[in-house]
Amino acid sequence: MPPTEPSVAIVTGGARGIGAAIVRRLREAGHPVASLDRILPDEPRDGVRDILCDLGEPAQIIAAVHEARALGILGVIVHCAAFQHAAPFSDLDPADWRRSFRVNVDGAFHLLQAVVPDLRAAGWGRIVLITSSSYFQPPPGMSHYIASKGALTGLARGLSTELGPDGITVNCVAPGLTATENAVASVPAEHFDLVRSRQAIPRAGHADDIAAAVAYLVSPDTGFVTGQTLLVDGGESRI
Repeated sequence: MPPTEPSVAIVTGGARGIGAAIVRRLREAGHPVASLDRILPDEPRDGVRDILCDLGEPAQIIAAVHEARALGILGVIVHCAAFQHAAPFSDLDPADWRRSFRVNVDGAFHLLQAVVPDLRAAGWGRIVLITSSSYFQPPPGMSHYIASKGALTGLARGLSTELGPDGITVNCVAPGLTATENAVASVPAEHFDLVRSRQAIPRAGHADDIAAAVAYLVSPDTGFVTGQTLLVDGGESRI
């Protein structure tokens, strides 16, 4: 049964960019939020407990989840934190391959193993894994990142089967190129133009576009939606 009041949400990578927009949207919906990130936001956020946590370190994840429980009953889990590094596959440093999977995939594994007992005990839960439209429209130099996001897609599909009987849904949101502060600083404007030319909606994506999709998937109204990937890329990937 859905909770009578908004449950506690955990958002990884919630200090900036898409993660910060998700935190803001969940707070607007009334959820107390625990934001797990390697950095802290510039200012304290009302109703948000910002917890320093490296998603590549399992012990830090376990400690952060324990701290989040102090806010109330856990119900919403959003894994947004990611390590992203562009390099041709032939030049890829094995350390970057390992870091991609340690943060993006292993981080999700340790987080979900820690919180699933809470969700099962509550008889309700919403899990959203932030993947990437690059899984469907793969650019060069991102094979390691795409592989890690593909692993998350498989994880969501498998877990949806295991957790469905417990009233827990598991879905993915796959953003396209999004005009976050970091992306605008690191991605050439010409690439933004190229992506826009392939989209059905010819504008840059914004973090709030992704947050809106997450808000939909974690709402009480989506109890019959699970194991899915919701693409939020302006129609660049029409599948």
